[in-house]
Order: sequence, then C-alpha cells, then structure tokens
Amino acid sequence: MGLKLDQWLYVAVAALFLLWLVLSAVAHGLSVRQREAESRRRFRYERMFFQDIFGSGDTIYMTLGRKDKRLLYLSGNAERIWGIREDEIQADIEALSRITTKGYRREFMEKWKRWGGEGELCQSFVGQSSNGAEVSYELKVTVPEEGNVYLFRFRDNTREQEEMERLRGEIRRAEMDVRYKTDFLSNMSHEIRTPMNGILGMLALSQMSASRMDDHCKSTEEYRMIGEYLEKAESLSQFLLGLINDILDMSRIESGKLELAKEPFDLFEFAEKIRTMFQKTIEEKGVVFKMELLDFDVRRVIGDELRLSQVVVNFLSNAVKFTPAGGQITVTFRQMNRLEDKVHFMIRVRDTGKGIEPEFLKRIFKPFEQETASIAKSYGGSGLGMAIADNMVRLMEGHIVVDSQVGKGSDFNVYLAFPIDRSHPQGMVEDRVIEKTAPVVEAEPANEYTVEGMRLLMAEDNEINAEIAISILEELGAFVERAADGKEALDLFSGHEPGYYDTILMDIQMPVMNGWEATAAIRRLDREDAGCIPIYALSADAFVEDKRRSVSIGMNGHVSKPIDFDELVRTIGRTER
Repeated sequence: MGLKLDQWLYVAVAALFLLWLVLSAVAHGLSVRQREAESRRRFRYERMFFQDIFGSGDTIYMTLGRKDKRLLYLSGNAERIWGIREDEIQADIEALSRITTKGYRREFMEKWKRWGGEGELCQSFVGQSSNGAEVSYELKVTVPEEGNVYLFRFRDNTREQEEMERLRGEIRRAEMDVRYKTDFLSNMSHEIRTPMNGILGMLALSQMSASRMDDHCKSTEEYRMIGEYLEKAESLSQFLLGLINDILDMSRIESGKLELAKEPFDLFEFAEKIRTMFQKTIEEKGVVFKMELLDFDVRRVIGDELRLSQVVVNFLSNAVKFTPAGGQITVTFRQMNRLEDKVHFMIRVRDTGKGIEPEFLKRIFKPFEQETASIAKSYGGSGLGMAIADNMVRLMEGHIVVDSQVGKGSDFNVYLAFPIDRSHPQGMVEDRVIEKTAPVVEAEPANEYTVEGMRLLMAEDNEINAEIAISILEELGAFVERAADGKEALDLFSGHEPGYYDTILMDIQMPVMNGWEATAAIRRLDREDAGCIPIYALSADAFVEDKRRSVSIGMNGHVSKPIDFDELVRTIGRTER
C-alpha cells in the first residue's frame, strides 16, 4: 500500500534531519582533528623554537611534573652536553645520576626534603660532560606561577669556577707577598735601626767628651767648629732616622700591618708635650705661638698617643716651615661632645703662612706629593708626612678637614673619638670646664730621674752598641754588666744573690737565647726577685706588635732603638724628689 503525500514529506524531513546530524558530527570531528593537528603543529613549532633558544647554550633546562615527577621538557643541548638522550630520562629519571656522584646526589636530596617549593633550591656540584671532562654546575630549582611543574636550570659555571680559583690563587700570592714584605720590613727596620743606634750613640759620646774639655779648649775656634759639626751630624742623623721611619710606616700602612696602641694618656699632658716641643723653635723664628684647651670636662682617654703625636707634629712642622716671621700659629684642642663612653674632640693647627693652592689640596694626602719642585728644594721633606697622617687618622676612625687660602694661611682639623679612661681618678673632670682663653696648659712639674748608683744588667750581642750604651750609662753614674746573649744574661742573674741587679736591659734579637726567651726563663726562676725585677726591652724591633709581645712575655716596657737616653733614664731611673 502506498504512502500518502504527507507521510512522504515527513519521511523526507526526518531523513534530512538525520543527514544534517551526520554531516554536523563529521564536521565536528574534522574540526577537532584539525585543532588537534594545529595544536601538535604549534607544540612542535614551540618546541623547536625553545630548543633553538635553550639548546644552543651551556645551560640545560628541564621541567618535571610536581605530582608524578614525569619529564615534561628537556632542552635540546642535554644530549650534547651530558651524552644522555631524552628518551632515557623519560624511561627512568635516575638516568640523571650518571652526571654526578653519590655525595652530591645525597646532599641535593637532603636539601630537597627540607625545601617546600618556596623560593629557589640551589645546589652546586661537579659532574661529567659527554666527553668525560669534569664540569662544575650550578643547579637552581623553582616552581613557576602555574605551580604544577618544577623548573630545573643546570648552568655550566666551569669557567667561572676556574676564574674564581685563579683569583683565589692571586689573592694567596698577594697575601704571601704581603707577608714577605712585612717580614722584610721588620728585618730592615731592625738592620737599619741597629747602625743608627750606633751612630747617634757615638755622637752623644763625642758631645759628652767635648763637654769635659777644659775651658782653654772650649774657647778655641776648633772647639766651636767641632761642636757645630757634631750638632749638624746629629741633626742629619735624626732627619735620616725620621725618613726611615716614614718609609717603614708607609709600607706597613699599605700592607695593612700597622697596628695602633690602646693605652691611657692625658690630653692635657699631651698638649703640653706638643707645646714644649715646638715653642722655642717657633718663637725663635719670630712667630707668635698660642695653644688653647677649650670646653673639656674629660682629660684622660685611651688611644695611641705616639701616633696622634705623629699627626699633630706633622701639621705643626709644616706650619712652622711655611709661616714667616710676624705670623701666628695656633693649636686648639676642643671637646665637641661626650657620647656614652667616648669623648669626641677636635685638634686644629692654624697658621697665617703661605697657604695651599686649590689644585694641590686635591692630592695633598697622596704619598710623595709636594706642591712644587721649588717647595721640595726650599723646605725639604719626603712628601710622606701628610699621607701617613691621613692614614693614621683613618685607622683611629677619625677624619681630617683642610681649609686653606693662598696668602692667608691654612687650617688642619683632626676630628677623633677616643674611649674615656675611667680607671684613673683624673679620667673625668666633673662639673668643670677648662678656661676657654687658656693659652698655655698648666702641667705638674716634671720629676727629675737619675740612674746614678744603679746596677744594671745589659744583654746586647752587638759589640759597638753595647760599648756605646755602657759608656753613656756609666757617664750618667750607673754600673753596667754586659751579657752577650740571653742565656748569659740568665746565668748572670741567677748566679747573683736576689736584689743584686736593680734593672735588666734586654735586647731581643740575640743568638743562643733571644731576649723574650731569656725574660720568660728569668720570670720562672724560684727566687724572690725573679717576678719583680724590672726588665726592659732595648730593641730595634720598634713596631706596636713587638712592644705588645714584650709586655705579654713579662717585660715591664719596651724602649726602641736608636735609644733616646733621656727617655731611657725617665723609664728605668729613680726619682730625685
């Protein structure tokens, strides 16, 4: 039986609908496949792009899934550098263990366990390249913002490590050079000071001998000329000694081996020493000399008095050189403030001399610098004084400010902060301010010291130096017995009854037994005076560390050569009042 027309229409519509569904499904399938193909093409393109970027260098990039630790990406240079294919790592992540040792892997795993994914996990290790060569790597692991992968970066820093090792070698060689230089300077200091001690001692003996001549001889022209020659020879010797000291100081500063003493001293007494040192010379030149102590309520501080003196003396010496008759030199000590346990103060040396050219001010603290060649010829000097002063003040954690006008004069200002000496009754001057207009420091009258009648034991291996020192000390009234080395000094001391010797003067560098060893041996003796007899080093080893060692060994002090016999008498002598 045939279908009616409306039924045929229904069947046709249904068939068209089914055809549309089939065609839609096919089209959708084609679209998905196209998108997948496009994605694969884009992935291959991006992979090739990143492989070109990351695979051409020495840094290897790798990503692992955070959950399954599956390899997701490995830069193309891995096989070239490591000799490990990507499929090997895909098959077993342990393939990476071939590039390093168990020790580094264990260290990395311990860090990995402690790492929580925040920041970077860093590990340096030594591995092998594909050709078996040793390579240094720096590994950094991070978690990108997506948070679902670990990003590993293996950077070859072999060249950096080699460069670092080269630099470390250079540093070691430089440090060794510094040690050699320091040892050389120490030896040179000793070798130079020893003959200088003899020269200055001979000059002192010559002057003593000349002073004993009768009045008839003293009235002759020849006596006057001899005295003048001796005075000039001593002056030149002192200049040479100062130059030697400057060169040695500058060398130790440059090598970083200069040490500062930390000893208590009185700023007022320090100022008085400076005034006494310069007043006669300045006034003889026709220059007005003024010294001020302003606003102090602290007198005693802890620092290196000798090195501070070196700075101020340098400034004053230049002021004297460049200030003509009729001018004025003023030295001002001013307390700025007191904070906690330190007193901050300023020392200013002001003169009305020739002043300094602005161009030279820029390089005034450089070694061997002088303003002009004519200055060097007219006034002398090595050009080291300012450089040494600047470095000394820096070591004291202070600073220098210079203000100068050509034709009007110069100001040299030193700003320092020293700890207050609270162990001394004069460490604090409570509720008292020093008179601001005081031009001269009031100091207690100095005690007079003598060695007359003292019995001294001197250990000195140098024949000439021993002869000179004994002659001068005997001229001053002392009785001196000499030992040629430390062992002989120990035997002489132990061979006499307690109290036989008043003081021992001990050279340091001696054969058989040096001065430090002899001192330690004397202090260990089982007799009543072994621990209390004064023992003083007389040594050409004049650096701070040498003096500290002398005291630590058990000596009472350290007097440097060339010997200043006035200082020696003040150090070991008895007071006359």
